[in-house]
Amino acid sequence: MKKSLAILALATASYMPLVSAADTDAANVNIKISGALADNRYFLCLPDVGCLSILAAEKKAKVYPIFHSFDMDKIFVANLNSYRIYPQGLPASCNVTVNTNQTITIYGKLVNKSDQQTYVENLHCTVS
Repeated sequence: MKKSLAILALATASYMPLVSAADTDAANVNIKISGALADNRYFLCLPDVGCLSILAAEKKAKVYPIFHSFDMDKIFVANLNSYRIYPQGLPASCNVTVNTNQTITIYGKLVNKSDQQTYVENLHCTVS
């Protein structure tokens, strides 16, 4: 019985289409922010999107597909070690709406000051 259920589950799964950013209408977030530590403590948080690992984006060239349009009207940098979230001001190049089938690339350098203030220096964005 268990073997039959496993075969049925595998057969069903093989017929289900795989979801990828190339197959669907996705707004992609590409993060090119240097300076993340190897312990993966820093995340870039976007309202209506979530928090995205800066380290995974930097080291593994991870591009995050978001399956809806979103407004980049504010962002935050989260430090999971200190449990703090820091608001980040946006330059005009980042204060945009990202529609499906577009990619926003966010550039800068992560800075952690001794007073525990964390932010992205030289923040700028492109949309393509």
